Amino acid sequence: MSTTKQTPSMQEYRNIPIAQLKESSTNPRKTFDEKQLAELADSIRSKGVLLPLLVRPVNGHFEIVAGERRYRASKLAGRDTVPATVRQLSDTECLEIQLIENLLRTDLHPFEEAQGFRVLLDQDSSRYTIEKIAAKTGKPASFIARRLKLLDLTKPVSDAFLAGHIGVEHAQLIAKLAPEVQEDALRHCFEGFYAADDQERSLIPVARLQTWIEHNIYLSLKSVPFSKDDEKLLPEAGSCTKCPKRTGFNTLLFGEICEDSCADAACFNHKLDAHVAQRVVKAPGLVQISTNYQTAQGNTSVVPRRDYVEVVASKKANTQNTRPEQRLCNHLKTAIHTDGVEKGHLVKVCADATCKIHFGHREREEKQRLAYIAERKTEKRNAKRTVSFRHRILAEVLKRAKAPLGPDAVRLLARFLLGSLSHDLACRLAKRHSLEPSKKDQTWELAEKARSLYRVAEDGEIAALLFEAVLIGLAGNTSEAKDDLLVETAKLYKVDLKTLRKETARAEKEKTLKLKTDRTPKAKTGAKPTRN
Repeated sequence: MSTTKQTPSMQEYRNIPIAQLKESSTNPRKTFDEKQLAELADSIRSKGVLLPLLVRPVNGHFEIVAGERRYRASKLAGRDTVPATVRQLSDTECLEIQLIENLLRTDLHPFEEAQGFRVLLDQDSSRYTIEKIAAKTGKPASFIARRLKLLDLTKPVSDAFLAGHIGVEHAQLIAKLAPEVQEDALRHCFEGFYAADDQERSLIPVARLQTWIEHNIYLSLKSVPFSKDDEKLLPEAGSCTKCPKRTGFNTLLFGEICEDSCADAACFNHKLDAHVAQRVVKAPGLVQISTNYQTAQGNTSVVPRRDYVEVVASKKANTQNTRPEQRLCNHLKTAIHTDGVEKGHLVKVCADATCKIHFGHREREEKQRLAYIAERKTEKRNAKRTVSFRHRILAEVLKRAKAPLGPDAVRLLARFLLGSLSHDLACRLAKRHSLEPSKKDQTWELAEKARSLYRVAEDGEIAALLFEAVLIGLAGNTSEAKDDLLVETAKLYKVDLKTLRKETARAEKEKTLKLKTDRTPKAKTGAKPTRN
């Protein structure tokens, strides 16, 4: 952008036609509340523009440095001119004034603030630093750094921030994270983060989001296996000591994090991979171990978890009561973890399957497994033989059983059918035969007595007993189907169903009337006592 020759002392006040004013492309404010503009326009109609705009001459027109809201509201109010202070300003001075003027107003969006700070830094890196901008704006340097970090938000997160779905503190926490995890953190900003509609979700407190990030994304540098000062381990990343993604170094951004951590999981894991590769090259005999019980197909260089025992010898090593993983043996080797939370750390392992100390239990377990398999095979073979034998019994019995069945066969049938009665039906049968338990509420005993009625019944009574047991089950059915077996049985024995239904209704009515009579309070008899 070209300007007229700068004359710092040149400044004048005048009324400028609105047609000669142009909006500034460098104004940090990009969004304007239409409702507030309408209210300001109403005020201008009645009282005029109380505070002059600040403008600068540029190529035959006047560029608005400060006061764009007043300019827009004046256009809405239908004014032809507005009061303005005209000053000769350079592009950098213009941007600085715009930024500081807007910072004094509470409705400037933090993302627009960040964009303004970035333009200042890009204008002149020697003149503007975070510390110098902080001094000019009266804001702490950490405030400027956190605002600038907002520009690292991925588009889905920045869109949610600009739309007001998340607050500035949520956005600042997410902006510190690597791009690949920002959207996951955005989802965890909401109570119901699986909801499809933003209106159905509730924003969680900032402290909860920070706790989730610390537990799920930040990686502790407290006990990393590689040197944090090593710049050659991963040349493109440099050392961890002065890395801006390290919480212990970049205190302007991560002042709230107590533990020294890494905010870039991808870089952290690349350094671990490089460290493991470096160790393996330096020590060819180093055993590589995995926490997975199955390693990748074709990868024979890494020993899976099932094939080694990590040994941590105790003070009482090699005693009878010591656990195998605490006992020493002659097969111990140094190994390095290639994955998991211990990735890159060196440990002692036994990977010799013939070791009696660390793999002896596997031999015992294998013997037990084989014995169990053999036992199960024997059980299945015996069960199959038994079933075959019983089917032969069934066939022979049915050859000899001729109709009509004798009393002993009928009694066996009664034993089976009564024994199959449910608890409820058995209790009903017992009640019909006036059976009582030896103790009150012992319904299980009552049911067993009913199931044993076949023992005391006469030969001629058993068929009737079975008939009764079947009909008891039918009587409990509330449906009245056309093929109701109970109704068919009643017709067989010429029961007058119509008369029986009328008698049932009359008995129900009498019972209801009696209940109402019993509930009606009786009138008190006798004369009331009189006072003397």
